[in-house]
Amino acid sequence: MTVPAHNLYDFIHQVTEKRFWLLYFYQWGNKDLKNVLDYQKDYEHTKGPNGIDNLLGETFLDPDQIGLSRFSLARNFQPVLFCHDQEPLNYELYQDGQPLLHKTEEFNRQDYNFPVQDQNLRNTIVWSWQKQWILLHSEINSPQLQKYESTGRYCGAYWWSHALIARDWYRFAQHDQSLERKKIKKIFLIYCRDQTGTRQYRQQVMDHLKHNGQCDFANPTTADAMASAYYNSEDFCKTGISLILETLFEDPRIHLTEKTLRPIACGHPFILAAGPGALAVLKYYGFETFSPWIDESYDHESDHSTRLDLILKEVDRLSSMAPEQLNEILAHCWAVAQRNKQRFFSDNFLKFIKDELYHNVMQAYGRTQNKLDPSYWWYVRQWRKQHLPQSPRSNKYTLHLVRHLRLNQGSLEQYQRHDHSLDDESGTNCDNV
Repeated sequence: MTVPAHNLYDFIHQVTEKRFWLLYFYQWGNKDLKNVLDYQKDYEHTKGPNGIDNLLGETFLDPDQIGLSRFSLARNFQPVLFCHDQEPLNYELYQDGQPLLHKTEEFNRQDYNFPVQDQNLRNTIVWSWQKQWILLHSEINSPQLQKYESTGRYCGAYWWSHALIARDWYRFAQHDQSLERKKIKKIFLIYCRDQTGTRQYRQQVMDHLKHNGQCDFANPTTADAMASAYYNSEDFCKTGISLILETLFEDPRIHLTEKTLRPIACGHPFILAAGPGALAVLKYYGFETFSPWIDESYDHESDHSTRLDLILKEVDRLSSMAPEQLNEILAHCWAVAQRNKQRFFSDNFLKFIKDELYHNVMQAYGRTQNKLDPSYWWYVRQWRKQHLPQSPRSNKYTLHLVRHLRLNQGSLEQYQRHDHSLDDESGTNCDNV
């Protein structure tokens, strides 16, 4: 999706105190690793107004002595914040040999002249010395995150990125005078563009509701992905309740996107088809839901089939309700929805999201202890000595750093290069580090 995603990462970089090397997918929603961009595009960018305050590579090694560019040095040593906050995590998608990894793997093999193996997302910077990358994501109760963290090479940090971007996408809704309560034509508003992958459950919803005369299927399935960034005030004015069909449903994870936030921004009541506990997450962020006027017992049901049955049962109940009773329910729900809209556009909500980002990233950064790990560099060095007829001699300054890290379990607190300078006359041999 063509949206100013780089502005989102300006925000992330500034909130996290310009400490990290940022990687993110572009365009919005892309999943191919060849489309992962460095936020810091070149050395001048790292030193500019949006640059990194403390470039670690320059602290440890002098690029003039080791023959490596300052940009590469900073990229290889800086703490990494991999922004996987647009789409759900998918560990299997980036295992060796998978289609979306092919171009990146091919480039790495050709460029580095050694087999790049089991790197997953780290194929984007295979020379990174950071023992753990911070994986910025937007999902709760995630087995996928557990897979990443179980490797010992990633540390997760959660924030609700869609909340910030949706405030931008739907910003006019805060002032849109056409978003007012009117006599409804249909009870339910349903947007359903895609029914593939994790969204296949939507077909079951469509099949169940195709004969329900109270559902307005406002968005055709052929709509362009750009439609996610827009709202149509008429859709919300002529209907009473949004039936939100989130990206993840038949999944323990809660990954709330603009699909949930669009009706909130437009002041529209909703029923939410998402992972179990999703309504509780909205309450954590300060939003109200619609019980007792809408039966929300579905949110407590962990069995996905049963949860969907409960949602559809509630849709059928409201659809068959007498007009007078329905209007009374909708009046209560409308009042709640207006308070949610006010909360969504409030400074307090923005501060909540901002504080969440800072706290969770810095907490993850503390867990990583900013440790460097020379093991991958060491593996490559040994492989080249065994397989290349003329393996280049390792740079002595790098070997000093490797020796220090191996002796101190990756600790950098006491490391200064002049404390580890080689005394050639003492018989120290770099190649025996």
